[in-house]
Amino acid sequence: MDITREHIRKQVYELSAEDLKTHPIWEFCSDEEGIEGQDEATVKPSSDSELSGDFPGAHIVAADVTYADGSTELGYLYSCNPQDIGCSQPHVIAGSDQVNFWLGWLQFNKNPQEEIAANYRTLGKGSAAVFPISFKSRVNVSGAQPEITLNGFKALGLDKTIVTMN
Repeated sequence: MDITREHIRKQVYELSAEDLKTHPIWEFCSDEEGIEGQDEATVKPSSDSELSGDFPGAHIVAADVTYADGSTELGYLYSCNPQDIGCSQPHVIAGSDQVNFWLGWLQFNKNPQEEIAANYRTLGKGSAAVFPISFKSRVNVSGAQPEITLNGFKALGLDKTIVTMN
């Protein structure tokens, strides 16, 4: 047993590229939410080398990210069906920040265009250099490496359909 792995706890939104390189699968600590300093966003490295997919969204997996301009970075996906963008929530690790390509439900997002502009600043790229962007899991989930390609930021529209925004 890796004793170091047993004691690592982080907020999912604080994971770094190095964290994902060292531990390509992280699991949510839902059984530890009562511990001080931990909540529904707390994750720990998993000892698993692949996932069955029996618990959608209970893990995140490291993903290789390729931008439209051919450059690459590291990111992650939630362990969900890659067709369910709201559950898989693809993220890029950009320096010490993260960019989520799922904006959530627009009904609750006061200014999605401002959020998108901030995301482009964080990425240091414009729309044409980013999209289409692809994410490919570094590990198997249900026997395959999930892949997602996006042509823009995604959100749930007011009519409850998925919309693409750039």
